[in-house]
This record gives sequence, structure tokens and C-alpha cells, in this order.
Amino acid sequence: MTADAEQLRQDGHHIEKWSLGWLLLSLAMWAWFGYRFLVDDDRGRFESTEDSRALVGILALAVIPTIITTATLVYARVLFRLARRTS
Repeated sequence: MTADAEQLRQDGHHIEKWSLGWLLLSLAMWAWFGYRFLVDDDRGRFESTEDSRALVGILALAVIPTIITTATLVYARVLFRLARRTS
């Protein structure tokens, strides 16, 4: 294996570890959203409250780490494929 391929593999593993961290954060935020959704759903579906606005904000915040998780996983896979081609 060449030095470039080994460096790409190491970078891929490094990025993959970061993606696992983002995945955990994403799962925690989705769990928070689910909990708040179930609590808010008990009050009535069509009742507009401040909690409903907070629920939309939590949903928006939960989407961001999900997208970052996906992007870092794809980037890690690209690095692994480049390492395989280089070797």
C-alpha cells in the first residue's frame, strides 16, 4: 500500500469517527423531538401554543446534525474508495 493510500485510509477512519459523534448527537435530538411531540400531542393536535413553535424549532435543529452525519459518512466512504483505487 502506498503512502497516499494509507493516508487516505487514516483520514477515512478519522472522518468516520466524527460521523459517529454526529450520529449520536442526531439521535439524541430526534429523541428529544419525539418526546416533545408525544407530550405536545396529548394536549390536542390543532391547538396552537408556544410549545408547538418550540417543537418546530427542535425539528429544524434535529435535521442539521442528520445532514452533517450523512455528509461525513459519504465523505468517509469516498476516502475509502480512493484509498482502494490508489493502492
